[in-house]
Amino acid sequence: MNLKLLFRIFLGVQALFILGAIVSPEAMMESFGMDYTSESGIMLQFAILGQILFFVVTFQLPDWLGENLAKAGMTYTVLCLLPVGLNSYHALNDVLPAGPAFFVENTIWVAFAVLFYLYSKK
Repeated sequence: MNLKLLFRIFLGVQALFILGAIVSPEAMMESFGMDYTSESGIMLQFAILGQILFFVVTFQLPDWLGENLAKAGMTYTVLCLLPVGLNSYHALNDVLPAGPAFFVENTIWVAFAVLFYLYSKK
């Protein structure tokens, strides 16, 4: 596997997150122990837009950077660890429960962080 393929796999996972948030925001929020309301739905739309923007930039990176794609590897390592930090902060402060969704999401983020780090060093 090379770094370009890793970016494409990352895109696929991001697409699943985006699709899940668009198709079933209630179930997504419920998995994190939160209630869906009309007010939270509006904020969720902004969060989804942020994910879509991130998706578009990630999609374009291999074309923009070409053979220099490793330059983005460390940035994506840090970007993948940011949600882990925020999720952990919320769980430690009892804002959100550390349930199955917490562990699955953090495992995915950490795995991508490690992979981006390793493949950007090759």
